[in-house]
Amino acid sequence: MGDNMKYKKYLPLLVLLTFISSFFITNRTISVFENSDYVPLPVIMYHGVNKNPSRSCKYVITPEKLEEDLKYLQDKGYTGVSVKDIIKYVNLSEPLPDKPVLITFDDGMYNNMSVALPVLEKYNFNAVFSVVGSYTDEYTKSDITNNNYGYLRWCDIKELSDNPLIEFGSHSYNFHNISKERYGTKKKSYEKSLDYINTFYQDTQKLQSEFLLNCNYKPIIYTYPFGSFSSESYKVLKKMGFLVSFSCTQGINKLTHDSDCLYMLKRYNRDGTISTWEFFSKLKL
Repeated sequence: MGDNMKYKKYLPLLVLLTFISSFFITNRTISVFENSDYVPLPVIMYHGVNKNPSRSCKYVITPEKLEEDLKYLQDKGYTGVSVKDIIKYVNLSEPLPDKPVLITFDDGMYNNMSVALPVLEKYNFNAVFSVVGSYTDEYTKSDITNNNYGYLRWCDIKELSDNPLIEFGSHSYNFHNISKERYGTKKKSYEKSLDYINTFYQDTQKLQSEFLLNCNYKPIIYTYPFGSFSSESYKVLKKMGFLVSFSCTQGINKLTHDSDCLYMLKRYNRDGTISTWEFFSKLKL
């Protein structure tokens, strides 16, 4: 009887200790789960690809270096994925490869098709080509094809739209410029929100309409010119049916099952003046 009373005396303390222990174990388990409940996604941003090494610069790379990049990624166990793949992961929980990587090309230069595409096909890498509508209209009208300075025509885009490795993004119709009043898609300092929303919508819709007219589809990817944006543009893009947007902020993305993680994806610009090893070592890939 005396022993039972002694155990009862310490019972509340034992219960409290058990509760505290289970709390810390539970928290530790949740923390580990949260840290692993995402897929890291590096996105590499290319621009021009030129066979002449003397043209290499911050935004131009040689096809040899592009091939070295893709081989490096493959050797490190990375698999090229498409935007459709990451959307299916986020929204439908469809699996991604262990080490996915996404390749993008900005501005829609003609050499993306004539020079870069054969390299992408050799290594079976997907890529997003983001085009500027006014450039495409200009080169469609002139019908100029030039690997040094030309841009994709609508006939080129239509042909490429049948290639399973290529997806197209909107890089704006005519926001790819810098002036004292507006930097890319950024709102002017004195511009009212409603005026900005209308301007941004009209520009975006113009390119969407031209895609529909010339290729019978509309992009779901928006690539901000120079990475500049204003908060109002995010809501406009969502209402227009865009599911993904790209910024120029550097960093590794964390893909969760929240669709908002697909907006303002971070990217690393591939500087053509440095080696493959130098570039990827900075990214720690």
